[in-house]
Amino acid sequence: MAEERASFVAAAADPVTQFFAALDEPGHLATLEGDSTVIRFDVLDGKKAERWHVSIARGEVAVTHDDRPADATVRIDRRHFEAMVTGYLNAQAAFLRGLFACEGSVGALMSFQRCLPGPPGSTGRVAPISSKTVMAGRGAK
Repeated sequence: MAEERASFVAAAADPVTQFFAALDEPGHLATLEGDSTVIRFDVLDGKKAERWHVSIARGEVAVTHDDRPADATVRIDRRHFEAMVTGYLNAQAAFLRGLFACEGSVGALMSFQRCLPGPPGSTGRVAPISSKTVMAGRGAK
């Protein structure tokens, strides 16, 4: 009984497990309504790899640990993935810096990025800025 409790507490404290559980929970995500893709994440922790298989079919999301083919396969160190799922690391910036590898459809990965949180403290919404305001900031009239 104590071992089960310790395992549950460890899983609850793990940001990667929390992220995938939250992604799978609603079943349907309006953000991904127009998308259908399959992405596999190989989250590496030393010599150990934890596999997460995410299937998206017109917004219906299912997450498993299956080892099945995917449109895109991402191999990433756990510490980098934890930073992404907690909002401390932007996925595009991490990809451009070579912090993870993606085999297959990079478009699928870019689509999936909409599931990742913004930086801590952000509201996720930015007020529109007019071109006049942008140009004024550059000293142009």
